[in-house]
Amino acid sequence: MRNTTKVLEFWTRFADDLYAGQSSLRLQLSQLASFSFGRMQSKGLPEISRGTGGPRDYLVVLQLKAIPSIEQFLGKRRVSRGAYPVGGVSVLSLAEIPKVFTPHPFDALGLYVSQASLDEIAHSLRVPRVDRLVWEFGQLDSVVHHLGQTLVSSLEQPNRTSQLFLDHVLHALNCHFVSSYGGVRVPPPPTGGGLSAFQMRRATEFLDANLDGNINLRQVAEICDLSLSHFARAFKQTFRRPPYRWLLERRIEKARDLLLNSRLPLADIAFQCGFTDQSGFNRSFKKICGATPGEWRRTTIGGRGWKSTSWSVESEELS
Repeated sequence: MRNTTKVLEFWTRFADDLYAGQSSLRLQLSQLASFSFGRMQSKGLPEISRGTGGPRDYLVVLQLKAIPSIEQFLGKRRVSRGAYPVGGVSVLSLAEIPKVFTPHPFDALGLYVSQASLDEIAHSLRVPRVDRLVWEFGQLDSVVHHLGQTLVSSLEQPNRTSQLFLDHVLHALNCHFVSSYGGVRVPPPPTGGGLSAFQMRRATEFLDANLDGNINLRQVAEICDLSLSHFARAFKQTFRRPPYRWLLERRIEKARDLLLNSRLPLADIAFQCGFTDQSGFNRSFKKICGATPGEWRRTTIGGRGWKSTSWSVESEELS
C-alpha cells in the first residue's frame, strides 16, 4: 500500500509539472497494476516542464506515436534533442529531476520502475545490483515496444485483463531492464529449483480459489514464502507455464466440466469460471479448445469430442 501511494503521488506531481492545465494533458493510469504505468497524451507543452524529482527510481517512456522534436533534460543539463520514432524509449532517473520540452502533440506510455523491484530481481538471479539504468534516448527497443502494446491494450479494455497477466508482463519488462539497461549478464535458469510439493499445493489451491484472477503475483508468491522474482521463475520451471496461463487453463478446465455435466446457461458458466463477460469467455475458450463453448458442448455431448489447438502468449486473449 505504501508503494502504491508513493507511485500515485509521483503521477500527481508529474501531471502538475507538465502544466496539465495549459497543455491539455490526458493521463490514463492502470489501477489493476497499482498505477505503475499510464498513457500520456497531450497537444504539446507550452514551455519546459518544471521537473519531477523523486527517489532513486525511474520513468521509462515508450513513444506510441512519432514525435518530430523533443528536448529532454536531467536537472539543468540537456541530454537529448531531436525526433523520436514510434517505439523509441527514454529512461529518466527521477533522482536527477528530469524535464522535457516539446511543442508538438505526443502520445507515450510511461512505466514507473522502482529501484526496489530491480534489486529484488538481481538478488533472486544472484547477479550484481543494478546501479543505474542506461539507454540511449529515443533508441528503438522492440521488447519494450511489443510488451508496451499489451499494456496499452489493458488500459483500453481493463475488464478483459487480469492482474496476474499484467504482473507477468511488468515482471518480464523489469527483468529486461536489469539485463539490457543495467548491463548485467543474466545466467540461464538452473536445472531444478522449482517449487516444493508444499509450495505447489499452496500456490495451486490459492489460484484455484481465485479463478477470476483478481489477485496479484506477489500475493501468490507470499503464500509460498518466496520473493516475486523467485516464485515466478520457480513456478514456470515446475508447471512449464507462468501462473496466469495456468490459471486460464484451469478456468477453461472448470468450464468444460460445467458444460458437460450441467445445464447451466453459458453466461452463468462464464461467471462461475471467473470471466467478466461471455464474449471474453468465448474468445479464451476457442483459443484453447478450437471451438466456442456452445459448439464444444453440442459436439461433445453428441459424442464427437473436441480438438485442442496450440496457443501462445503473443496471440492469447487478455481475459
